[in-house]
Amino acid sequence: MTIVTSASSYLTRKTPGVYVTEVEAFGSSIVGVDTAIPVFVGYTEFAGDPSTGKPLYMIPTSIGSMVDFTQCFGGPAPASFKVKNLTPADDASDDTDTDTEDAAAQLPSFYADYTADPTKPPVSTPFLLSPVATPDEPTQFNLYWSMMAFFANGGTACYIVSVGSYWVNQSPTSAPDPALSSTWTLQPIDGTALTNGVIAAGYTVGPTMTVVPEACQLATYDGANWTYNGYNDVVQTMLSQASVLQDRVAILDLPACQTATTQAQLVDCQTGLSNAIAPAIAAASYGACYAPAIVASVVTSSNILYTNLQSDDNATVNDILTTQAVQLYTGASLANVQSAIATAFPLAGKEAENSSQYSNDPSDYPTMEDTQQTLTQWQQGLDNLLLASLPIFKQMETLIAAEMNILPPSGFLAGVWAASDSQRGVWNAPANIALAAATEPLYKMSDAEQGGFNVPTNGEAIDIIRSQPSRGSVVWGARTLDGNSNDYRYIQVRRTLIYIEQSIKQALAPYVFAPNDSLTWGTVTAAIASFLTGLWQQGGLVGAKPSEAFTVSCGLGSTMTSQNILDGYMIVAVTLQLVHPAEYIELTFTQTMGS
Repeated sequence: MTIVTSASSYLTRKTPGVYVTEVEAFGSSIVGVDTAIPVFVGYTEFAGDPSTGKPLYMIPTSIGSMVDFTQCFGGPAPASFKVKNLTPADDASDDTDTDTEDAAAQLPSFYADYTADPTKPPVSTPFLLSPVATPDEPTQFNLYWSMMAFFANGGTACYIVSVGSYWVNQSPTSAPDPALSSTWTLQPIDGTALTNGVIAAGYTVGPTMTVVPEACQLATYDGANWTYNGYNDVVQTMLSQASVLQDRVAILDLPACQTATTQAQLVDCQTGLSNAIAPAIAAASYGACYAPAIVASVVTSSNILYTNLQSDDNATVNDILTTQAVQLYTGASLANVQSAIATAFPLAGKEAENSSQYSNDPSDYPTMEDTQQTLTQWQQGLDNLLLASLPIFKQMETLIAAEMNILPPSGFLAGVWAASDSQRGVWNAPANIALAAATEPLYKMSDAEQGGFNVPTNGEAIDIIRSQPSRGSVVWGARTLDGNSNDYRYIQVRRTLIYIEQSIKQALAPYVFAPNDSLTWGTVTAAIASFLTGLWQQGGLVGAKPSEAFTVSCGLGSTMTSQNILDGYMIVAVTLQLVHPAEYIELTFTQTMGS
């Protein structure tokens, strides 16, 4: 059987016989590309192929579930918090408590029946939990939890680029021994590493979104000036890369968004973003930014252990737990609880000598050798005992989970975009959708406050996540950072164009070096018209009939000159009537007088 594409192939027969000739009647078709494939860039516990053990650092790796992620990249980073007394008079040696009100406003706080003097009765005293500072900050790694948010909101396939492990000078390819990794030092989030990760992501064909959930922590603001520490390089690279490749959109987080709890702070963050992306403003239509940060529910108390409360000085938490233990237990029961406290929060120096105020004897608690358990099992058992025995300890772990649940919105929105594309098509705005695994926005904005973000003077729109009664946290914006453009103002318009352009581009690759003649022109225009007709039928283009929704032309005298053909150019002209969202719905009512 022969498929004939030109007359010359059957006019040269030399052997008598009967031949069957099939001529293609419909030409080639265009299949739409995937639109909801994000590439996430950030730090992971390890990066290794579970089958071969080969390292996966700086290698875009495709995954399809959280199980895939943990097999290739591990779990969340260790997070350390310490308990601080909010009453400076009770701890004169702590010169860091200079502004009690500010500290209480910014960090989770609790009250404990606490005594600084064992000879006096305990009183209810305020405390707060704060992250343990490291020599170089920041070290709150968001990627793992952002992946949880992505899959919770409907995300499926994606790519991961690990720029490094959580620890300085360590590059494990599988889960490290907990006993060993507990001695390693957490490394700071590095802007250069994240930028290089974005560059690495650019070499992969397939991703349609770029997400870097840890970049927002690089930038800091002192009330007058922004210090970007690489944030500007990351976001500029994201935007410029998307503009050059024309196959993806960058989902940005505002700088320092995880600490912006007021309208004024969010306005400062908006200014910080504008300054950061200024050199890449020509690519603004390839980016979208969301705010505020999200108070999530992906981290639960089951993800927290007593190890999250360990620091160089365990005296305060040991004292608080011991005070409650003395109130609740006596005799052997008290001794068992105090032994567990001493095991989890060992003391050094003079505190260890004061047995009435602290728990300092761990000898009654069984060791790992006694129980024949792994370190992880043994730690979980100790944590469970403290949780069951001391309500204040459970409160501490709950507050740690709440602090860790403050996440940038980009991971959530990547999942929302993916779910919206799957259910409604890329031509629909990924907005008016409630977020899953989200408790509330970090700041609850009003209509009046949102106006300055949705329609700013410079056009660099920030899409706001609003808290709505009975619906939760809802995406209430659908603009790109090029809000002043009539062509690319809306996310769905930019992404629909990318979808159409990339689908046609891939389908026309076989025609490179084909004869630049009327037969090729007709085949190409027919294929494009068929693809766009299907898109129109799905609601992706506006018009009462296909001819009103799009036009396709290609030919000598219409899109090309003789010189174009001599130079090897085949130019196809496509015009589209794209779908725009009904962003403002105006209801007009007029009252009439009855007869």
